[in-house]
Amino acid sequence: MGIFDFFKSGPSDSKIQKATDTIKNAKAIRDDRVGAIDYISREVSDASKAVPALLSRFEYSLEHGINDSREKESCMEGIVKFKDQALPYVLDQLKSTTRIAWPIKILKALGDSEDHVIECLLSVLNFHDVSFDQAQTDKNYDILCHLADYKKLGLAEKISHFLKDPDERVRFAASEVLCEQEISESSRFIEPILTDANPDNSRIKQTVVRKYLEHRWSVNDPSKFVNRQVIGPVFVGPDNKLVVVQDQNLR
Repeated sequence: MGIFDFFKSGPSDSKIQKATDTIKNAKAIRDDRVGAIDYISREVSDASKAVPALLSRFEYSLEHGINDSREKESCMEGIVKFKDQALPYVLDQLKSTTRIAWPIKILKALGDSEDHVIECLLSVLNFHDVSFDQAQTDKNYDILCHLADYKKLGLAEKISHFLKDPDERVRFAASEVLCEQEISESSRFIEPILTDANPDNSRIKQTVVRKYLEHRWSVNDPSKFVNRQVIGPVFVGPDNKLVVVQDQNLR
């Protein structure tokens, strides 16, 4: 009996478990796995059984990228149809996994507002010292990259924590989130970066300098810059905005 015949007579706990095991198995025959995904998506109306089963497919990737994407898209469709019922399981998955790209896509599809998505992403960030856990460090970095798409009052205060992270990528991602917030809120966190002489933060400093130039943001305390120089040809102008001066005698 093939897996399609096995599923024909409707759902039962044993069939749901068999389908779940097949979905989890990266080495299963592809047609069997596709059939299991379709069965769970179409026949199982209990979110507590269907959503975790479908979420398990995001824990691995296939070498064949097109097939991998198709299976994951099918799982996403099966999850999203549960709407709010699916949300607790998606959040649990985000907290427990390091493979967050697809669960975040699902979260965005389920979220009824940007504020809700931001709240969920913040709840998944790990604010503890994870410097000896590369997987958790990578996860924080990925979440911060997603948060850079959003602007919300109070977000800068929370994200500023990661400017002191031991990982440069995490610090960089945090600075990008902060640069996307209202400058009135984020300047107290990012302006000190303009005077940071640590070579480990040079990429972060260059990014913040570009943002100040691009948005014409004013510096709150120009006295902290020796000769009003920020970096290279970039200076604090008379109006306390950053300017690029090619001929320093003209500044």
